[in-house]
Amino acid sequence: MSNVDNILWQVRYLQNRNWLKARDLLRSSLVDNPENDKLQLALAELYQSQRLYRKAIVEYQKLLSLWDHKDIVHFRIGNCFMALTEYRLALNYYNILPESTPELIYNKAFVLSKLNRTDDAIAVLEKLFQLNYQINSELPYIFIAELLYTHREFEKAVNYLDLAEKTFGKKSSIFYLRGLIFMNLRNWLKSYLEFQNADKLKVDTPHFLKNYGLICARIGKNTQAIDLLLRSIKLAPNDPGAYIEIIKLYLDQNRVMEAYSIAQHAKNNIPYSITLSMLYDQILQKINQDFSLPGNK
Repeated sequence: MSNVDNILWQVRYLQNRNWLKARDLLRSSLVDNPENDKLQLALAELYQSQRLYRKAIVEYQKLLSLWDHKDIVHFRIGNCFMALTEYRLALNYYNILPESTPELIYNKAFVLSKLNRTDDAIAVLEKLFQLNYQINSELPYIFIAELLYTHREFEKAVNYLDLAEKTFGKKSSIFYLRGLIFMNLRNWLKSYLEFQNADKLKVDTPHFLKNYGLICARIGKNTQAIDLLLRSIKLAPNDPGAYIEIIKLYLDQNRVMEAYSIAQHAKNNIPYSITLSMLYDQILQKINQDFSLPGNK
């Protein structure tokens, strides 16, 4: 075993136990072997693994003059800039490279979407499917469906989600997004069935619970709707959305005092909301009307 190979073996042993010691070993070794691409690559990868992306970029830049595999280095630098949310710089590096791997195509589409270039992101992802790459995850299917959903291209989005389910099986994210699409198409029953399947797979986010509750109300499942909206409020007490919907639902059922209780709870958690203030005034008017009726005096 060469001296460099021995150093790299020690680094692999140390990086998950004492990464600073691994870093110091690589630094001192590079003083003696400044042109060694294996040591330089190991240092860059070590920084990247520790999420020290700016330091990793510096070391990858040094590697460009030492290593023939420049495409790999450019891709790694692009990934570091993406992790730093510096999407324009990430895209600059991705654009240097041929669109030859699924990971590159996916990452490039991601940064394009973050730069609000949704059309370009969709076009890049479509290449991934057209070129028949082996795709080992449902994520690219869901990602392109999300982008198509924002464009209101609902039929195409559903097609990608159906293909994802056929290829990778039942996934909560597939059911949830398909439910949102049917919700936008005002197909309440289909939306309900999709949300129900997502719920069975333990989706439990405030946004999901609120939308599921709204669909339940649309098809007359008011008790379930209220339960879901209350769960959404519990998870996100500072979000006015679920408060608004449950107050409306209570008022539709003439459950004024329950609406009042929720409105009071909202006032304690949310600094100001025009819609909530209007609903609160509506509740007070309703209470005053009820108590001014003959027999309530």
